[in-house]
Amino acid sequence: MEQEGIARYLVSVGGALSSRGMNAQGLPWRVAIQKPTDRENAVQAIVDINGHGISTSGSYRNYYELDGKRISHVIDPQTGRPIEHNLVSVTVIAPTALEADGWDTGLMVLGTQKAQEVVRREGLAVFMIMKEGEGFKTWMSPQFKTFLVSDKN
Repeated sequence: MEQEGIARYLVSVGGALSSRGMNAQGLPWRVAIQKPTDRENAVQAIVDINGHGISTSGSYRNYYELDGKRISHVIDPQTGRPIEHNLVSVTVIAPTALEADGWDTGLMVLGTQKAQEVVRREGLAVFMIMKEGEGFKTWMSPQFKTFLVSDKN
């Protein structure tokens, strides 16, 4: 887009978002992370992604039900089966949308503990939502906190 002279944009690239410059009001681009509820517009957190890419992988919107149990659309490549753990959403902010998109699904497959180990080792900006009982809990890396505008916990 920069090659075409477009200096400010927020664009979806295959589900991930990429941004440059400021919005029309001269403010940084802000993106909401959805709560994993049945209400589609419920906001979990708001981040300022100016100049970065962001992508979320989640099992709370895309799933199917079998015998009353939700089955994730995310497949573990080691087992060839849907993932079965409490991690329901992984959001990654990276220098590009492509990088963010690559990390989010990989971390989603790993589950909470292994994903957090990778996040710490690689210094990634990551926000996770985990199912806990009848509710949810969140975790974010220190790198992610620098992008955080509002956390609705």
